[in-house]
Amino acid sequence: MDIRLNKILDLIKKKDLISAKRLCYLAKNLEDNSHFQNTFGYLLYKSGEIDEAIKKWQTTIKIDPNYFYAFNNLGNAYAKKGEFNKAEDNFKKAIKIKPDYFDACYSLGNTQFKMSKFDEALLNLDKAINLRPGYEPALKSRVMLLRKMSRDKEALETLNNLISINPTDAELLFSKGQLLSNLGRKNEAITSYKNTYLIDQNFPFILGYLVEAKLANCEWQNINQEFEEIKRKLNKQEKVCPPLIISNFCDSPDLQSLAAKIWNKKNERSEMIDFNIDEKKETINVAYFSADFRDHPVSHLLTNIIEKHNRSKFKIYGFYFGSMHNEKDIYYNRIKKAFDKFYEIKNLSDDHVIELCRELKIDIAIDLMVHTGGTEYRPDIFVKKCAPIQINFLGYPGTSGSNHYDYIIADKTIIPEKHKKFYSEKVIYLPNSYQPSELNRPVSEDKSFSKKDFNLPDNKFIFCCFNTQKKFIPEVFDTWANILSKCDKSVFWLMNVGKVAENNLKTEIEKRNINSNRLFFADKLPIQEHRARLRFADLFLDTFPYNAHTTCNDALWAGVPVLTIIGDSFPSRVAASILNTSNLNELIKNSLKEYEEMAVKIAHDPEYLKELKNKISEFKKKNPLFNSELFAKNLEKSFDLVVDRYKDNLKPDHMIIE
Repeated sequence: MDIRLNKILDLIKKKDLISAKRLCYLAKNLEDNSHFQNTFGYLLYKSGEIDEAIKKWQTTIKIDPNYFYAFNNLGNAYAKKGEFNKAEDNFKKAIKIKPDYFDACYSLGNTQFKMSKFDEALLNLDKAINLRPGYEPALKSRVMLLRKMSRDKEALETLNNLISINPTDAELLFSKGQLLSNLGRKNEAITSYKNTYLIDQNFPFILGYLVEAKLANCEWQNINQEFEEIKRKLNKQEKVCPPLIISNFCDSPDLQSLAAKIWNKKNERSEMIDFNIDEKKETINVAYFSADFRDHPVSHLLTNIIEKHNRSKFKIYGFYFGSMHNEKDIYYNRIKKAFDKFYEIKNLSDDHVIELCRELKIDIAIDLMVHTGGTEYRPDIFVKKCAPIQINFLGYPGTSGSNHYDYIIADKTIIPEKHKKFYSEKVIYLPNSYQPSELNRPVSEDKSFSKKDFNLPDNKFIFCCFNTQKKFIPEVFDTWANILSKCDKSVFWLMNVGKVAENNLKTEIEKRNINSNRLFFADKLPIQEHRARLRFADLFLDTFPYNAHTTCNDALWAGVPVLTIIGDSFPSRVAASILNTSNLNELIKNSLKEYEEMAVKIAHDPEYLKELKNKISEFKKKNPLFNSELFAKNLEKSFDLVVDRYKDNLKPDHMIIE
C-alpha cells in the first residue's frame, strides 16, 4: 500500500481527520487508487460534504466495480440525504457482491423500514442479526419494526432478548412497558414502567405512561401524588407526560397546551413544502387522514358526514394508515365506500404520501388523530405538510401545540373566547356542537333483549358509565360512591374493564362502604347490540375531567340522560357541548357537589326522570346533534372560507360559521 495512504489511515486512527483530509488533497497521483478514493470519500462524509463524498465513492466504483464498501458508503450517504430509493439500490449492490456483508444488510433493513417496506426490512434485519447475533442496534430496530407491523408478541420476544443482554437499560424497559400495555398485560406493564422510573426518574414521559397504565388497571395507590408531580414537572417544561394522558386527570387548557408543545419537540421539522391552490379546479379537494376508519368511535361519528358531503363542490379522499380492522367490519366497509377515493397508506412512506397528495392537488388535509393512535400515528405527514391547509379535528380533544396545523374545529362551548390563547391553531367555530353523528345509526333489531340478558336487576335504578376506565379518577369515584350510598335501590353499570381492574374497582368501592355486588360489568358487544342495551340504563354518570364523547352521543341517541360536569379544558367540555345542543343544559353542572345532588334527585324522582327521557325522545328528530346533512353543510362552509383566505394570501384567522 502507498506510503501516503498509510499515513492518511494512521491519521484517521488517531482521529485527526482534518490532517488526513488535507493529505488527501495533496495526494494527486493516487486518484486511480480505489482504496484512496474510498478513504477520501469517508473523510468528506465525516466533515459534512455529502455530495463530494458521493462523487469519490462513485469514482471508487468506476475504478473497482466490486468494491462493496463503496456501495455501502453510497447507501449511507443517500440515506442521509433522504434519497431512500438510491440508498436501497446501493445497499443491494453491496450485498450482491458480498452476501454476508453485515453492515449493508443492517442498513438496508433500516432504510426499507423508513420506506415502509416492512416485510423486506424484516428479512434484511433478520439476516443482519443472524450474521451478528446479539447486536443491540439491529435488535432494537427489529423491535420497532415489529411494533409498526402490529406484531407485538414477536416484538416482545426480541425485546426480552435485548433486556437479558442489558437488564438495566431504561429505554428497553420502557419499550417493554409499552408493548405489554398494548397487549393488555397491564400489571406487567406497570412493573416495567416502575422499573424504568427506578433506573431513571427523568426518562422522557415515563411518569405519564406509568400513570396511564395504572389508570387502565384502576390501580390508584399514590396516583394523586403522581398527578401533582406531573403537573409540577410540566410547569418546569420537563418531558413528563404525553398530551393525551394528561387529559384524564388535569383540567387545565394551559397545561394541556404546554404538554402538547413539549411533546411536539420530538417531531419538529424545519423543511416545508410550498403549495398553491389550483384556481382552475372545479372542486375543493379534501383529504381525511386516520388509522381509525373502522369500528371505532371516530368512524361511528364521522361516516355519515363523509356520505353527505356535496360532491358537486368537494372531492373527498380517505387516507387510511391503520391495521386493526377485518374485511367484515361494517364501518370500515361503509366509510371506505363513502370516500371518492380511498387510499391504504400503511405501507407507503411519509414522503410518498406527500407526493401523492400533491399529485391529487389536495387543498385541505384533516388530521383525525393528532396525539392519538400510538405507533400507528403518522405525524410527519403533517409536520412535512401534505396540503396547503391543515386542520385538527375530532380524534384528539385539544390543541396540537404545533405550527403545522392552521385550524382546529370546535364550537363556542368547547373553546370559550378566553381560552383561544391556549390553542396553536385558529378556531373554526361551528354552530351547535363540533361533534358530528347521525340519526339512523346501525342498531340491533333484536327486540327480545331484556335486563336479564345483561345480568341487570329489574327493580333497581341503574346508573351507568360506559367510558374507558382510564378516565376514572379517585375524586370522581368518591362522588359515585356517595351517590350509591344515598340511593339504596341503585346499581352502577360499567364496561368490562378486565379482571384486574374489575377487582380493583370492587376493592375501591368496598373501601367506601358500598357493597361491591352493586357494580355490574358489561361485556364488550358489537356496537349495534351495545346501542340496543343502552336503553336499560336510567342515568349516565359522566367522568371528569375527561368527559364522555362518543359514549355521551350514543347514550342520548338511545334516550339515556347524561349528567356531566363542565370544566375549562377541551375534553372536560365535550359532554356540555353535546347537552347544550340537545337542549339539556340542566344536566350540566359546575362542581362534583352539584353533580352529586342532581344524580340523587333524578334517582329519587321517577317523574323527573320520565320528563328527561321524554324530552330527549321528543327532541331527537329535531336535534342538530343528529342532523348529518346540516353538519356537513356547516363544515363545508368552513372549507369554503379557509380556501378563500388562502387564495387571497391571508393568514389563518378565527372564524364563526353561522
